[in-house]
Amino acid sequence: MISDLPHVPDRRERRALLGVLARAFRDNPMNIALHGPRLGRRVRANRAGLRSIVLDSQLPIEMRVLSLNNEVVGGFIAAPPELPVLPAPFLVRQIACFLEQGARAMDGWGELTARLSADRPLIPHWYVSVLGVEPDLHGEGIGATLLASLFERVRASPAPIYLECDRPASVAFYRNHGFEIRGEQSIHGVEIRCLGRGFPDESPDLCDSVRQA
Repeated sequence: MISDLPHVPDRRERRALLGVLARAFRDNPMNIALHGPRLGRRVRANRAGLRSIVLDSQLPIEMRVLSLNNEVVGGFIAAPPELPVLPAPFLVRQIACFLEQGARAMDGWGELTARLSADRPLIPHWYVSVLGVEPDLHGEGIGATLLASLFERVRASPAPIYLECDRPASVAFYRNHGFEIRGEQSIHGVEIRCLGRGFPDESPDLCDSVRQA
């Protein structure tokens, strides 16, 4: 059973969360497209790519984890409205990521980040960088509990919530919790959905950079 409420992790729990998130996203279409068919390679590459945001992020980044029998089984990282972009990784993290992922994959993630950043909403918003659950525990309500914790935090600093998603099951999950598809695009042959909750216009047909025209 879930042994606690979502909470700010200590250093040990951050390291545990890194492993959970590396596994949580291993089967996402973009992971497969950029890191290939070998599961172990995808998990290692994810750890390298996520290490900076999970281990190095400080306030005002919001990070919460959830434990099951005292073991971290899920968590999220979100940037509040006053933080328009996530901090850049330390140079040593970038070098380690390059050595693990390789130039092709890093270039691919760089293009993905640039294109998605161009479609970020124009108005202040919460940005969900990652929300993941141990793969073997999907369907146990962990994701919903984490999302409820995020909503509670957002009520203290009200603003819309925004994220991107490439996995159909995850898109359905977020839509079941009040998110609307604001737009979509294909990157590296993978369909990416822009999802938002609480935006005043909630148009399902355009991402925000398009609406500038």
